[in-house]
Amino acid sequence: MTRHRSVLPESRSGFFTLIGLLLAIVIIGILLAIYVLPGGTGGAGGTGGVGDAKTVIGGSRNRAQDAVCRNNLAQLRAAISIQAGTGSGYPPSLEGLTAGVDPSCPTGEEPYRYDASTGTVSCLHSGHESY
Repeated sequence: MTRHRSVLPESRSGFFTLIGLLLAIVIIGILLAIYVLPGGTGGAGGTGGVGDAKTVIGGSRNRAQDAVCRNNLAQLRAAISIQAGTGSGYPPSLEGLTAGVDPSCPTGEEPYRYDASTGTVSCLHSGHESY
């Protein structure tokens, strides 16, 4: 009785290697497209600017930076409220607070507006006035 060697494992092995290679090329292509598209972090085809709303990526960055700005303002307001509640009044400036947040908008880098007489803090960046 003669045993025949199956060709199937060898061809399947080559097939899976080819699929793995194609999958790696597709993933690299997607990552390069994200990097090069306008709104990416740089590259030849993009503006290199953060927050270019022409792409999905830029829109996501804008929404994330908006959320960070809202969160910063909420933390600063809470810290102002806590300090005012201790009886020492409103802080003279935002720099004296221990809220642990940067007192400037992450989108436009403008410092937040603070009124020490009323204890209100707001963002000067266009579109963030209602935060």
